[in-house]
Amino acid sequence: MFNLVKYRYWFLIISLVIIVPGFISFVIHGLDVGIDFKGGANMELRPQQTLSQDALTRALQPMKLNDLQVVTGSNTTLTAQKTIWVRLNTQVDKNVSDSITKTIQQKYGAQTTAVATDITGSDGKTFTMVVLSGFPSVPTVNDVKTTLSKLPPTTPPGSNPVTATPTPAATPSAKVTTPTTSNSSATIPVSVVDVQQGTTTQTLNVTTTTPLTTSDFATVQANLLQKGGPYVQLVSNSEVGPSVAQQTTTYAILAVVAASLFILAYIWFSFRKIPKAYRYGACAIIAMLHDVLVVVGVFSILGWLLGIQIDALFITALLTVVGFSVHDTIVVFDRIRENLQRRTSESFEEVVNASLVQTMARSLNTSLTVLFTLLTLTLFTGAGSVHNFTLALLIGIFSGTYSSIFNASMLLVIWEKGELGFDRLGGGREPVRRVERERELARSRG
Repeated sequence: MFNLVKYRYWFLIISLVIIVPGFISFVIHGLDVGIDFKGGANMELRPQQTLSQDALTRALQPMKLNDLQVVTGSNTTLTAQKTIWVRLNTQVDKNVSDSITKTIQQKYGAQTTAVATDITGSDGKTFTMVVLSGFPSVPTVNDVKTTLSKLPPTTPPGSNPVTATPTPAATPSAKVTTPTTSNSSATIPVSVVDVQQGTTTQTLNVTTTTPLTTSDFATVQANLLQKGGPYVQLVSNSEVGPSVAQQTTTYAILAVVAASLFILAYIWFSFRKIPKAYRYGACAIIAMLHDVLVVVGVFSILGWLLGIQIDALFITALLTVVGFSVHDTIVVFDRIRENLQRRTSESFEEVVNASLVQTMARSLNTSLTVLFTLLTLTLFTGAGSVHNFTLALLIGIFSGTYSSIFNASMLLVIWEKGELGFDRLGGGREPVRRVERERELARSRG
């Protein structure tokens, strides 16, 4: 039988070689955190035609957004042709916007929506862009042009349009007439300059630690048009304030600490019939922290080298790694517990080594199936939160498999033999004699 325990110090040295560079990077550079921890904004855009990540990044450069990240995706639940962009010749007032909405809904149904945005072009002139969506069926561009061919005039920018009011009945027998608009200042004619239909289900997610409001979307669209880019639709815009980000950080730390305490208590209780049961819980926690440090260290290095940021999904990945690591460790420890009762004539070191050899194939087979799946997801999901999530899982589960076999059990042996200063924590020769006496007593009772 191959003696793994004999090389226990080499296994610990390998772990240190992996952990120390990441720990130094974490102390010096920390983690490159995203808006979930630092605060900022997330803006999801939908282009009229396919837009590259680099093209949008270049269009956003004049805005000088901090920690900018652009991630492309696709929303296949939407029909590309059911979104229409209508560019008007001038900036319109609320009366014209309401008229467009009313006209479109009368033609295509009440579920159709019209969202107007005022955009300033490179020539300094401002025009209104209207995004139509929610069509029950795919419309045609010519049909939309015809529907919006007769729009009311608009007031000059900065003036207050007079809203439509109903004309009261002159006599009791007279009927109330339909609302009319009598606004003499609405003298600027409004016409449709361009109509474009959606051709892609692509989405672009913009994240930055710089606060973004809905009005900033107009700047994004203007920058894109100046660089020859397509029309875009604002799908959603969310902000995370500093206080919320601070809460996320605090809760993340508390989640890891709470998980560690529950795991220690559970293992201690499960192995309570074995002498010094707390050692098993403590060694499992040390192995678990090893995996957490490996993942955090690697992402710290990737943060300042490649600009990879972490978000709330990173904490989910860490907790998943914690659970997987402890699961593997318990499998090994459970076999040690069984062999302590069966192999009563062998030393503790021999029992641990035999248990490792017996469980190694099972642990490796279980881990490899997960690792192959995560490797595939990491390679083919592209950049973004999901990619970072699968990458963290890939690193953590690989580390967890290693630590369960080559760290946790080795620490048990080192503690039992009182090596590396563990004699101060109850390890050493006297506890070994006591364990041997207890095992001898158990054998005599059996």
